Amino acid sequence: MMKRFFATILLTAFFWACSDSNPEFTGATSETTNGIAFTVVDASHSPIINARLKLFSKETISVIDSATTNSLGEARFDSVVSDGFIEGIAGSDSSLMTWTALDTQQTEISLLPSASITVRTGAAEADYAKLYETIALQSTPYTASRSGNEYVFSRVPAGIFDIVAGDSLLATVSVENGTTADTLFRMPGITQEFVFEDFDDGDSLNNIAKTFPNFGWYFNTSNGAQWILPDSSKSFATALIDSAQGKYLSLKFALGESGTVLIGTHIGLDTGYYDLSRLTAVRLKVRGDCEFSVALEHYKDIGDNKFNKALWNAKANENWHEVVFRPGDETLESESYQVRFKDIATEIGFFTIFMKNGTFLEVDEIVFEGMDTVL
Repeated sequence: MMKRFFATILLTAFFWACSDSNPEFTGATSETTNGIAFTVVDASHSPIINARLKLFSKETISVIDSATTNSLGEARFDSVVSDGFIEGIAGSDSSLMTWTALDTQQTEISLLPSASITVRTGAAEADYAKLYETIALQSTPYTASRSGNEYVFSRVPAGIFDIVAGDSLLATVSVENGTTADTLFRMPGITQEFVFEDFDDGDSLNNIAKTFPNFGWYFNTSNGAQWILPDSSKSFATALIDSAQGKYLSLKFALGESGTVLIGTHIGLDTGYYDLSRLTAVRLKVRGDCEFSVALEHYKDIGDNKFNKALWNAKANENWHEVVFRPGDETLESESYQVRFKDIATEIGFFTIFMKNGTFLEVDEIVFEGMDTVL
């Protein structure tokens, strides 16, 4: 479910009426006479000097006019259009940006920290020639060329974008100010991935371990925490929510001051473990209000129900979004049995999600990127 994820974008374009106090722009300023003027500011509402503005045609995404802000943060387009887009950039490294629809009813343009987008394909080297050479963010001037099996948009404004190659829609991505979005577009027969769990079958089992004697998801608490959903007296499947987009997992809990809850499932067939050494990432779609960790744990109990684990940390928010965990980025705390993924990758026995400091977490599709397992 939730193939699109939504984010609030603070991007505004504004009309400025000139006055005698601004001699560089004296006279009546309007769409039909002297063009359109703006004051460009940063997040603290301070004027930005030497910001670079471009006015783009909405129809062709070509530059109609350009301007640079003066010592007061003011700039003007002499060209007049009924609609269009404005790009604003500040800083030698484009550290502040905006991409926004033209709006002649306001007076300011806000430039906010720029973002970046990495688009991965999961393709093997033998298939690189089958990939697109260039992709773009639709209805923008931003493009990225292939590098290996991925594409990087190094500097873009925040927003929700459709990623396209020509007329083909590849993916939709949401990126916030000052962050990096990491997304995967799937090419049948080329992308190597394995959907570990999408919850749509409703059986509460993961689809690697269904033939393992101890299969199924389990849930535990510690330090006084309590499960609200799933109810401890009922099955795990009671936490599966059926929506128009498909089933997803809805977990609710009361943690108290320092409690923790976890859900987990066995990975393995008749051996009790699974070789995940080809794994390049674990991807989850989540929303919630808690901090959480994802762990891939070794199959061997080292005492008192403790297992060495590769562990990654994240924080959910109120909007559905994709979280990506990559081998090499895991946290390391030997006292908590946290180790490098590569040291246990060939013998993974459990997939576990730990939750703390919140009240709920919702999870949809869990993907093992880099895996092309067929069961």
